[in-house]
Amino acid sequence: MSVQLQATPSEVILGLTSLQLRCSYTTATGEFVTGSDTYQPNNYITDYAVIKFSEIACEDEKEYMCQVPYAGSSGSSTENSSVAYINVRVNPEKPDSVPSSEPSGGIEEGNDVIFTCTGNVGKPQGKFRWVRYRRNSNGVIIQETPYESETTTPFQIPWPWICTLRGTSSLTLKIEQLDNNVIVRCQIVYQNVTKGSLYKQTYPINVYYSVRNVQVSKSSTNTFFAIGAGPITLKCTSDGNPAVTDYTWYKESKYYVPIGTGSIYVINNVVVNETDTYICVAQNSFNGRTFNMNNSIHIQIGE
Repeated sequence: MSVQLQATPSEVILGLTSLQLRCSYTTATGEFVTGSDTYQPNNYITDYAVIKFSEIACEDEKEYMCQVPYAGSSGSSTENSSVAYINVRVNPEKPDSVPSSEPSGGIEEGNDVIFTCTGNVGKPQGKFRWVRYRRNSNGVIIQETPYESETTTPFQIPWPWICTLRGTSSLTLKIEQLDNNVIVRCQIVYQNVTKGSLYKQTYPINVYYSVRNVQVSKSSTNTFFAIGAGPITLKCTSDGNPAVTDYTWYKESKYYVPIGTGSIYVINNVVVNETDTYICVAQNSFNGRTFNMNNSIHIQIGE
């Protein structure tokens, strides 16, 4: 007597998945199976038995063996098959969320921010993959940076009806100016899941940074202006978050006396004594601190 047990397929997905265990046997001369059913017509006796699963549960993952009772010339006995193992696979899901360790006053340039991702990583265990998307002010991605080496730590939920693994992973970023409006994404990497299809991401992150890149320009490309010429318009631009709205103008010859405010300064009286170096001081503030930076342009007026 020989007995074989086969699981088809041997690996199945949790849920509405069909599976079949087929136990078949071969008898030697003079042997016959005891306890079997006889079917009409023709006194047909099967040489196999089948168990069918229409829905797979966690507890179905185990070892199975088929035992066949039989009788022969030497009396009654049983024969066992080899062991067949059913492996239950569980597909992952989207991560729960991507919270960050954000300071109470908001994220500033230079802060170290920790992002944490938790969720169902499937069975066998998948992993989390991090991606940083730097974007311009219009939301267009200008740089994509993947982080492949961050570890995903698995843990088992101690409930018998849940056989998937949950996982957690963390990413620490030192925040830069270019991270203003950034999105940080946590996505699942798994054997049969399209890359990047299961993910959660942060909302666009606001990053405070001090004023910089102050530039002063004039309305004309002239290097020299004649007396009585039309008004000369000076414009001051800068970068910062919060955006700079506080501009103050000075002459180098009288640096401590403001001559105007706002991003535009107009020299209406184009005379010789207006020849000077014009200085724009740009300023922004956040979290109780004020930052300023300046730049200048020389205006030459003469006959």
